[in-house]
Amino acid sequence: MLPEADALAREALTLQDALAANPDDLKTLNNLACCLLGLGQVEEALRLLEEASGRWGRDACLANNLGFARLRAGRPAAAEAAFRKALGLDPEDPETLNNLGLALAAQERWPEAVDCYRRALEASPTPALQSDLLNNLGCAFRDLGTLPEAASVFRRALALSPTEAEIANNLGCTQLALGDLEEARLTLGQAARLAPEDAAIQQNLRRCLERGS
Repeated sequence: MLPEADALAREALTLQDALAANPDDLKTLNNLACCLLGLGQVEEALRLLEEASGRWGRDACLANNLGFARLRAGRPAAAEAAFRKALGLDPEDPETLNNLGLALAAQERWPEAVDCYRRALEASPTPALQSDLLNNLGCAFRDLGTLPEAASVFRRALALSPTEAEIANNLGCTQLALGDLEEARLTLGQAARLAPEDAAIQQNLRRCLERGS
């Protein structure tokens, strides 16, 4: 087990003990569910959150976590319902708006996803979440086929998080699709250096170099 996963597993055990001692501690329950999701124990987290939602029906954090667990379980429509419930309790929470955008994107409802990401960006997210939001917005524009807008947004995301290989790869692939071969070569080269073990990114760089040769 990787060190990060080992620490997360230990934290989950501690939270399980705490929840057993105090089953009415909703904060501990939410934290435990997040740990289980981080460990890939999606069904166990989902069971815990579904049961809790019957007891604490008006907690925005719980509804958001339930939606995320449903999304991880491959149930985007059910996730959407939970995220909308959370937003009914906390309408301008940028994390929930981002998650709702992901649920809509998973249902290929790209224009609605774009609206969610834009609302989230207007809700003063943290710098880390802002980078994620811009990356997600860029993906939605790309899937809509509006590649210039996608490239512009990916550039903004990469400026905020220049060491994120996924964002560099997204920008590079979009530049390649637009025919900007030199820019794509530079950006995909950056992504490849950041993630030398990522086979998909390395393949994208080779594809770009072959087109430019």
